Amino acid sequence: MRLSNLGRMFAGMFLVGTLGLLGCKGTVVVGGGGEGQPGGPGGPGGPGGGVVSPAPVCGSELHLIGIYESHGDHSGNIHPPGAASVHVERQSSSILVLSSYEPVHWTVTVADGVTLEKVILNGYHDQTADVPEGVPVEAYDGPDGSLGAYAYAWPNAEGGSDTQALVTAVEGLTGRALTSFHGCYQATHFTLHDDLQADSSCAVEAGYTQTSHVAEGAVDCDDEPPVADPCAGKGAGVAEWKFCSDQGGSSYTPAISCEEALDNCLLNSSLNPDISMICRFDGEVLQLIEKTPGACDGY
Repeated sequence: MRLSNLGRMFAGMFLVGTLGLLGCKGTVVVGGGGEGQPGGPGGPGGPGGGVVSPAPVCGSELHLIGIYESHGDHSGNIHPPGAASVHVERQSSSILVLSSYEPVHWTVTVADGVTLEKVILNGYHDQTADVPEGVPVEAYDGPDGSLGAYAYAWPNAEGGSDTQALVTAVEGLTGRALTSFHGCYQATHFTLHDDLQADSSCAVEAGYTQTSHVAEGAVDCDDEPPVADPCAGKGAGVAEWKFCSDQGGSSYTPAISCEEALDNCLLNSSLNPDISMICRFDGEVLQLIEKTPGACDGY
């Protein structure tokens, strides 16, 4: 047996309030890019505007951070390795993908409570990494060994950032959907925060910009347990509600369905938002709405 429409509406209102008190991990969806070439000279001068939405951690995650280079000291056949670091604060279990066209030695660190399942390296030139102890590293680098695409801008940038092709490749490799992307043409450091935003040392003075993207699935996943139906298995019965206050107020209704009793209970509560109340059905508590803990003790 399901809640009636009014019962579901008010039950949803109370559930949202409860989740707000419990709290969920926040996230920021960042458009980035804008007009022109995202991530390249002449592009916008900083991260794109964002929409902040609370979101839980929706299981294992996949994060991609990309650059073209960590320094500009290369030309022709001269490609000295650079260095870049990534610090992960996101409190989840995740795979981290690091991509660079030029050779880079990556240093990965994590905050307490972070579970890093694996680090995947991708690059046209050699990629190496220092990672936390016990974290496996997979390297796909070199002209014949890379994943075939490089990413430093979202959704792409003319002249070499085939971000979507790399996303497709790493999703196929890992068997999971992309959670977030952060990139810049030239940078030496990224911090992935717990809310999925990222700070970086993106070389804005050279005309580059950081662009970012967080998948919609990371902000609207449904990992909360279903709400129990208080009327499941109940037919017609006797409904009673009482205000838990000195001013009193109560109602006693025989031969009413449980759904109607719940509707009446929630409706009376909405009309008296400052008063605690208790509703019973066939003598059992159907709904307890206390504005302060213990307000209905003894009622």
